[in-house]
Formats: sequence, structure tokens, C-alpha cells
Amino acid sequence: MNENFNVLNLPDEMLHMTLMGGQAKVLLCRTTAMARRAAEIHCPSSTALAAMSRCMTATAMLGVMMKDDNASVTVTVAGDGPLGKMTAVAHGGKVKISAHHPEADLPLKADGHLDVGGLVGRHGRLTVIKDLGLKEPYVGQSQLVSGELGEDFAQYFTVSEQQPSLVALGCLAHEGYCLSAGGVLVQAMPGCSEELLEQLELRSVFFTAISREVADVALEDLAKAWFDGLEMQILSRETVAYQCDCSRDKMEKALIALGRDELRQLIDEDGGAELTCHFCRTAHRFSRQDLTELLERASR
Repeated sequence: MNENFNVLNLPDEMLHMTLMGGQAKVLLCRTTAMARRAAEIHCPSSTALAAMSRCMTATAMLGVMMKDDNASVTVTVAGDGPLGKMTAVAHGGKVKISAHHPEADLPLKADGHLDVGGLVGRHGRLTVIKDLGLKEPYVGQSQLVSGELGEDFAQYFTVSEQQPSLVALGCLAHEGYCLSAGGVLVQAMPGCSEELLEQLELRSVFFTAISREVADVALEDLAKAWFDGLEMQILSRETVAYQCDCSRDKMEKALIALGRDELRQLIDEDGGAELTCHFCRTAHRFSRQDLTELLERASR
């Protein structure tokens, strides 16, 4: 770790902006506290934390882009690396995540960077499920490009949503602790001028060290510097955070969904049950009496 790096506690937030009168839209966010909370819950390796943080940041962007308060988005990244499948869920800017093997790790790459692509896997699929409260959710998929996730989400937007996008995601992690994390999404709207596209291409170099950039500078100041001269306008500022919405009531419904035979088996053979949430690791315990009452409800 660079001894000159300052670990600050600037708030997690997301700015939604437009450029040149709406020719392009930008989401810029800091997700450091979100990543630190994920680290507390899942105890991941540094490489796994970087992967999980990047996935959460992109999922938060997708969540904020959905305007309905009751809408949700679920992102799964199923690569062929040792991390296994990651699943992130967002309701607006409230995000949670799980991974099959958060303890998995790989040696640093030759350039000294974490091998996120190797841990996630360079072959596999990124799936986005948007639940708008309608009969059928929207499901979009794309193949993984590198496993580094920034390129993979850019590929998803381009292929599945027909929206050419620039995506940069970063997490500076050391010994399982997040020093800084964040991301930026830039999307050209229909009718975007060639001049603006050229400017965005030139300025994309600013985003390559996104995790360090958002560490100690206000997002608004970063945006003003990066998009100077492009008529940048901030439309909204939203809080983003790690938040699990699991509850005992949801666990009860899951048990009832097992069916009466499974419930009877839990009562007769185990004398109770314990369900642990994959996203927050909270354990919900059910006694024999609790299960008997659930069996009665399932029999109605």
C-alpha cells in the first residue's frame, strides 16, 4: 500500500449528470463505505473484495437508473474463476451482494494489480434482471469480456440495452480492507455529436484510476474538472449504501414454500431450523413450535 495514500471517510453518493444539453448522461459515484460493509459481512480476500465492490457499484448505477421506488435489479456474474457466482441486488441505491467463495484469492498480476479478471473468470455470463412490478421482469444477458467487470458491464449496456457506454469501476483494497471505491458510467444519447464523442474519448483517461480519484475529492469537483467545457449539469445527488432487506417474515415464507413434507421432516428429524441470509449473514432460528405453526399455515 502506498504510505502516502490518505484513508478518508467521504460519504458514499452518486451524481446523475448530463453533458451538452442532454447529448450524454453520466453517473459518478463513491462506494467506499458500501465496500467496507461488504468486507465486514463476507470477510473476502482483497481480490474478491475488489470484484464484489465493482459489481456492487455497477448494480447501484443500474438501481438508481430505475425510477420506480418499488423496482429492483438483480445482477449475477457467473464466471469460470475461483470466486464462483456473484449476485448483487439493488433497490435504488441500496445494494447487497453475495459470492460463492469470497475467501478465494490469486497472486498479484505482473504489474502489481489485483487479478480480478482471473478470480472472476474471463469466460461466463453477466445477467441483469429488472423487476418493475409487472408480470414478467426484463432479463438481459451478455458474455463476459475480461472478468475485470468494467468492460463487462460496458459490453452488457452495448449488447443487451443497445446503449454504447463507457464504464470504469475501481476498488483499492489492502489486506481485505477497502481504502477507496467508486465508478463512472458515461452513455452517449441518440443524436450525440461527433465532437462530444471525441471529447469523451480523450477524457476517458481520467477514469482509469477511478478508485484513487474519488478517495479524497468531492464528486462535484471531480465532475467539474473532468467535464470542463462540456456544459455539465447535475440533475440529482443520491445516497448509496449497503443494505439488506431480509426479515424473519421472508424466511418464514421461504420455509412455507418448502412444502408440508419438508416442514414435517424438519420438525420430526431436526426439531427446528436455522436459515442464514447469504447477503448479510444474519441467522434466523426457528424452534419446533415455530415450524409447527408454519406447518399449520401451509396446510390452510
